[in-house]
Amino acid sequence: MAGHSSDIEADNYSDWSGLETRLESFRHFPIVAQVSAERLARAGFYFTGEADRVRCFSCHQTVEGWHRGDAPVDRHRHVSPTCKYLSCVHGVRPASPMNSSLAYDEEAEDMEYRLRRGEVVDDTMYPVAPHMRSEDDRLRSFAGWPTSAPVTPRALAQAGFFYLDMEDRVQCFCCGGMLSEWSSGDDPWDEHEKYFRNCFFVLGHDVGNVPSSLPPEEPRERQPSTDSFEERLRSFTGVSHPIAPERLARAGFYSSGPPDRVTCFTCGGGLKNWQPEEDPWEEHAKHYPGCRFLLGEKGQEFVNRIQLGDPSGSGSTPSHQNGIPAPGRDEDPLEKLQKLQREKQCKICMDRDIAIVFIPCGHLATCNDCSQSLTKCPICCAVITQKIKAYIS
Repeated sequence: MAGHSSDIEADNYSDWSGLETRLESFRHFPIVAQVSAERLARAGFYFTGEADRVRCFSCHQTVEGWHRGDAPVDRHRHVSPTCKYLSCVHGVRPASPMNSSLAYDEEAEDMEYRLRRGEVVDDTMYPVAPHMRSEDDRLRSFAGWPTSAPVTPRALAQAGFFYLDMEDRVQCFCCGGMLSEWSSGDDPWDEHEKYFRNCFFVLGHDVGNVPSSLPPEEPRERQPSTDSFEERLRSFTGVSHPIAPERLARAGFYSSGPPDRVTCFTCGGGLKNWQPEEDPWEEHAKHYPGCRFLLGEKGQEFVNRIQLGDPSGSGSTPSHQNGIPAPGRDEDPLEKLQKLQREKQCKICMDRDIAIVFIPCGHLATCNDCSQSLTKCPICCAVITQKIKAYIS
């Protein structure tokens, strides 16, 4: 036991920022039956190996003398009220004379943690209008839709909107976002993504949407049979597209309108303005990382690489599902440099370089300044539990 203690205390180079690493350190914790190792690790602590002393990986303060019923986050707050980890992950702020006597709500903290981990789902948050999960129900809400409106009820319902019976105002059943004053040429999907880009429905998350069971209005409207590769491929009949239809169909897309718009049969995400050199799988992962079909076919690791701007390792070897290689071309050095510079830019201010990795999703998306006020990842909308500084050469 003495040797074990010495090894942990002397390991000044260990990275204790990972929850699993901290949790592993409590394997020999002497009073684990009295104080939960999981709660200690979640509060930022790792076991030092000496008595019952634990240390925060962020502020380096130690706490000991634990008793049954102690709340790790509460004790952490008392010895280190300005700890950045407590502030970012648990939302703990320095105590003031008004709140210093308030006890930490351990049960609420535990529920918040399980919500972040996805162990439980908060059905009170999404969708905002659960009674409009069904596309057919949304479509029926447009009974009084003005006939002069330039956008059709079917297109709006497919994009997640239902009518509010007020001029041309509609609302998304998932995020609750409202849009009005539609103009000729407006695409509901594009407008939805433009104004509410973090909407879970737009991002392709499974929010309980029920596709329409009604027959399509036009040949290229979404069809129930588009879950078949052959049917998706058939939707491109007569369509001149810059990307080979086979590659688009393999990646889950079917043709959904001129000039080159496609839609995923699973998440409903739409893409247009394609360039010949673009890869359908990569574009799918870039814009709709939460799509179940995408994750099932390519895996989370592939999606993470694309989100981080590093498609290498998957792009060079086509998968069995997408066996047609992307057409190659010699990229102009200046164009390549500009592309790399854009990939390194903060996705919020588009000025400074990206520098912060969000945990647990792993996305590298913002500079240090822009990350300060974020509680959710701007790419996948996952709740941020930890922010780690990254150094890019």
